[in-house]
Amino acid sequence: MKGIFRYLISILQTLLIIFKTKPDIIFVQNPSMILATVVCLCKIFIKFFLVVDRHTTFLLNKKELSLLKVFIFKLLHSFTIKYADITIVTNSFLADLVTELKGNPYVLPDMIPDLSSTQKKNLKGRFNILLISSFGSDEPISEVLDAIRSVNINNVIIYITGNTNKLDKTIVQTAPPNVIFTGFLEEQDYINMLFSVDAIMVLTTSDACMLCGCYEAISACKPLITSNKDVLREYFTEAVFVDNTSSGISGGIKKVIENRAYYQDRIKELKEKIIPEWEKQYDNLEKKIIELNKINVRKINK
Repeated sequence: MKGIFRYLISILQTLLIIFKTKPDIIFVQNPSMILATVVCLCKIFIKFFLVVDRHTTFLLNKKELSLLKVFIFKLLHSFTIKYADITIVTNSFLADLVTELKGNPYVLPDMIPDLSSTQKKNLKGRFNILLISSFGSDEPISEVLDAIRSVNINNVIIYITGNTNKLDKTIVQTAPPNVIFTGFLEEQDYINMLFSVDAIMVLTTSDACMLCGCYEAISACKPLITSNKDVLREYFTEAVFVDNTSSGISGGIKKVIENRAYYQDRIKELKEKIIPEWEKQYDNLEKKIIELNKINVRKINK
């Protein structure tokens, strides 16, 4: 279903499940902000421990929304952070925002995905780069194309993922000949592409966004080129960090081409470091939920 009826039916079904089962602990993903709000409201009537996985839903760098939408978002934003017992975020910057709103943050980045290739693709370049893109407003696509024009190295091909219907046709038509738009790739086809290229690039102009493509590059053990943002530098320490300008991007590409083996080894080492650290963070989250839930139960009993 679409529109308001989908929300009404989903809210009703959610409420029925909660009031019927009366769970001790509830996990909520946000987005949806509506779902998080509904479950927080339920806490007024039923006592349970609430964990909200907030990811990056903080309305940062969003300038196209109306004042009314911004006001409603901020109202629900504050409410859901205040009434969640734990709010999971992906980095320390977002954790500070949660703390400012009197919430209880826990930093847990995304897990490195366990990806496996089923087929090596025959690519056209001597050096092939995959730009992971969805053509969002935070992606410097024009700067990437300008950078490719300025990289004077033979047989360098850049493959750009994503539905090109979201991109201005002029940009596609005037792209350099060594740029190939793959269109939307099915999951396994996309994974095979990750393992077939020589390097992976993921860029954003957003300041606090942990990019899924960065985790995927580490899973595939590929040299990573990404934007020079504090939250990315803090976690993906062995990537090549670039300014979102044509000169910055072209400089990063040249650096990886000239030192491919070095950066690939560094990413492998980073993967070996991140995986056990993430497991430890996850275990600590479980322990924290158990301990805080016990405290919550004691308060209810009193």
